[in-house]
Amino acid sequence: MRLFVRLSLFLLAAVIAIALYASWRTPGHLYRESGVFAGCPPRPSCVSSVASDPRQRVEPLHYRGDPASARERLLAAINAMTGSRIQQVGPNYLHVLFVTPRMRFRDDLELLIDAGGEIQVRSISRFGYRDFGVNRARIEDLRRRFAALDD
Repeated sequence: MRLFVRLSLFLLAAVIAIALYASWRTPGHLYRESGVFAGCPPRPSCVSSVASDPRQRVEPLHYRGDPASARERLLAAINAMTGSRIQQVGPNYLHVLFVTPRMRFRDDLELLIDAGGEIQVRSISRFGYRDFGVNRARIEDLRRRFAALDD
């Protein structure tokens, strides 16, 4: 019986260590790492404007004017969102890390601004299979905040 308890505790510690590693490291599938604005893997904890699965697809954001002004509006909208930590700002790309208050889960939000008036969006959980709609709600919250800042 003692061996079973030790083995169970060891397995639990291993699962926790793997979860922490997966959650704390920056994923290689991000645009900033791969140069490709990706869709979503086959799990419901991701939404993207370039997703091939209609259940994971969201509409891109739209803007008028120049991309630099759109980026500044995005930054203002993101800074007003709870748990946001801006990780990278480029001329046409933003990477934002969101950390949930209670469980400290980490989600990545990516935004790619094109010159044609669209902003591609992707929000994905670093760990876990389901997100209970958190990433989709985050994109829609950003959409509302961004639209409210329209000139």
